[in-house]
Amino acid sequence: MPTTAVPTLGALIESARTILQDKLPTSGNTLRYSDDELFECLNTFMLEVRTKRPDLFLPLGLRTPVLVYSAESDMNTPFPLDTSVWSAFVYYIVGRTELREDTFSEDSRATAMMNKAVSQLLTVQS
Repeated sequence: MPTTAVPTLGALIESARTILQDKLPTSGNTLRYSDDELFECLNTFMLEVRTKRPDLFLPLGLRTPVLVYSAESDMNTPFPLDTSVWSAFVYYIVGRTELREDTFSEDSRATAMMNKAVSQLLTVQS
């Protein structure tokens, strides 16, 4: 029987970095956003998801506190929720991160990304 790889939180962060165009170039420059900043966004959305879609937490236990993940220890941790909300997490992380940009032109894109995340989260899957 074929098996599928379980996506990790590190892969989620990498997916967000791809959209943010925040990968290390060959010239050796530093990243614009630290892993800690991106995990902060992930943890924030995890709490919002718990409020808006508690059904996603049934396998984890509704009375169990939402875990707080860190870049230092959780890069290889499997994504804890159903993968149907994976892209919503990517969009939220990107949107929340772009809110930190200095330019005003990024605000509309950041808001659109965050709205898309919530919209995907609340859309009934067929």
